[in-house]
Amino acid sequence: MKMLDILVKAESELREVIAEAARAGDYRAVDLGRAVAVGVRELCERIEGRGGRCAKAGGDEAEKAEGKRQRRTHKGNKPQGLPRFDVRSGSLVKIGWSKKRRCEYSHKVPKVAFDAIVAAMAGLAKGGNGPFTAEIIIDKVNNTEEIIPAYQVYVVLAAFRAWNVISQIGREGYKIPSDVGEKAQSVWGEMRGR
Repeated sequence: MKMLDILVKAESELREVIAEAARAGDYRAVDLGRAVAVGVRELCERIEGRGGRCAKAGGDEAEKAEGKRQRRTHKGNKPQGLPRFDVRSGSLVKIGWSKKRRCEYSHKVPKVAFDAIVAAMAGLAKGGNGPFTAEIIIDKVNNTEEIIPAYQVYVVLAAFRAWNVISQIGREGYKIPSDVGEKAQSVWGEMRGR
């Protein structure tokens, strides 16, 4: 639908304007841009007839085309290849599938948070390789001055399982190898190079 395409493009351009304003320290423009972007997103959702996030918003054209192919093939069921993990613009990105909203979503973990989570896991692994529950890992991560949201820890844990850096032992927790730091940085480099 042409109107939806225009709104998706407008939202993408608004994100760029907001980012530029943030870099320049123009917080009034950031606030105004955010308010406008939220309005555009809501219009997009109304046009699509969903209360959820606009699945087409964001990403490059190849990514959107791939998403359309997956959604068309699976008629609302979870597309193949999800969840997927990438490293983009200095962040670990998880692309998942919302059953409730029936669209893709993404979570980002900045490199600083990624490194803090890896350091906490490496610290735990020094005392033995586990299993460690997610709660223990979250407590260890947030035992510093900076608080990292729990969802970011869960994103890293899911990525590490997918990349075979750690293994999950049922509900007992995660087995963390002593060289988790080296493995994590190696995988980060490989993912960034894609």
